[in-house]
Amino acid sequence: MAPRTPQERLGHPSGLWMLLGVTVGVNYAFYGFRAFVAPYLAGAFFGHEAPGLAMRDANLLTAGVGSLLYATHVVGGWIADNVLGEARALRTALWIETLALASMSWPSRDGFLFGLALYVLGAGLSIPLTVLIGRNYGSDDPRRDAGYTLFYLAINLGGFIAPFVCADWIGGHFGYRYGFIAASAGVAFAAALFEWRGGPLAARQPRPRFGGRAALPLVLAGLLAALYPTKLLLEHPHWLNGVVDGLLGLLVAYFVVSAIRRGDRVQAERYVAMLLLFGANIAFWALSFQGATSLNFFARDFVAAPFDFTVFQSLNPLYIMLLAPLLALLWPWLGHRGWDPSTPRKFGIGLVFVALSYVLVYRAAAHVALEGGRVSWVALALCYLLQTIGELALSPIGYAMVTRLAAPEEASLAMGGWFFGIAMAYQLSGRIAAMTTSGAATGIAGYAQVYRDLWLVGLAIAAAYLIAAPRIARLMHGAR
Repeated sequence: MAPRTPQERLGHPSGLWMLLGVTVGVNYAFYGFRAFVAPYLAGAFFGHEAPGLAMRDANLLTAGVGSLLYATHVVGGWIADNVLGEARALRTALWIETLALASMSWPSRDGFLFGLALYVLGAGLSIPLTVLIGRNYGSDDPRRDAGYTLFYLAINLGGFIAPFVCADWIGGHFGYRYGFIAASAGVAFAAALFEWRGGPLAARQPRPRFGGRAALPLVLAGLLAALYPTKLLLEHPHWLNGVVDGLLGLLVAYFVVSAIRRGDRVQAERYVAMLLLFGANIAFWALSFQGATSLNFFARDFVAAPFDFTVFQSLNPLYIMLLAPLLALLWPWLGHRGWDPSTPRKFGIGLVFVALSYVLVYRAAAHVALEGGRVSWVALALCYLLQTIGELALSPIGYAMVTRLAAPEEASLAMGGWFFGIAMAYQLSGRIAAMTTSGAATGIAGYAQVYRDLWLVGLAIAAAYLIAAPRIARLMHGAR
């Protein structure tokens, strides 16, 4: 057997494994506080309101956090590409997130919101983590998709552990605000690991266009200047909606202008395909993100389960860890036989599954609305299972798709655009979740009505993408 080179471990570049460890810590922190933040907000800051209004406002703020969190990835991607460089941007983000999550345990509303605003701004700089995964491989390296599948497993390993530790154990026994400190420990681990093993990766980074000694101080000064406006946006979701819509217009305009300036028809059509697939990404996550908002309250109030309702937040990452290796084997197996669906068709398949997941909850909720009582936990568990299958058909493929369709020098910004689609989805998901408690129907009937509409609208969008898939695939010019 030939000796293994130091640059390779288990068939992948050694830098990948360090980044996977960072990924576990970062996502442990995010999914740790996401598991309980909506119920925490409803009780701690909106408890003076009627229960329906408290849940509505908590849903809107939770969705606003997610929306702004991913929207800042666009700006963070530009800063990483042009000012700090990818490695330094990631290092800065990790330490800021550590401080911010610890600050969110402050018991006052203003203290919490300032900590939350700092977390949102810091997370915007973390976008290079996703891009750096792909930097470990050459442009034609067939291991790239497998690397992103491992990346997805790392995300969900952190997401699986976090609700048990941050929400059920720490939050349940000592109070949810201490769950933020437990989440902060996850990012602190990631930051320490990157400081320890990230040197070789940072040394290979090209000098950014506007880099220099003043780059980091200027970025930090800009972050501090944006702190209070970000807090205001979190407090006023209708302002936030306008900002996100404006950023969407700027993002689309940027890629259109970039394509025209290049005069490269192939790259221009690839950007058109990328933007169309961004639309599918928005639709999918708008439906799927009900898990953090309305489905979380639904589990708390209307589901009979032998465990705490926050444990449902671990089902999606558990399913992903079980099913992702099977999907990673399935796509090459289909490819060898000429049956592998194109990327646009996989996106349509993902939309079909997330739409069908709401049939189960709708039927269960509609039955209980007539008979009284609670829904069996099995219905919600199967709902998350179908959503996970849809996610695996769309999301890991999407990461690889962005790195192939974007021009190399705009990779971080394009990945920021992918995450910006998730920001738009969070914004839509908050509006959807608010409808479950503020419509004409109340109680479990309100949930049943909204979930019925979700599966009908979701299936219509899925059908549109499946029909359009061949045309979108031609716009990709072979970048499957």
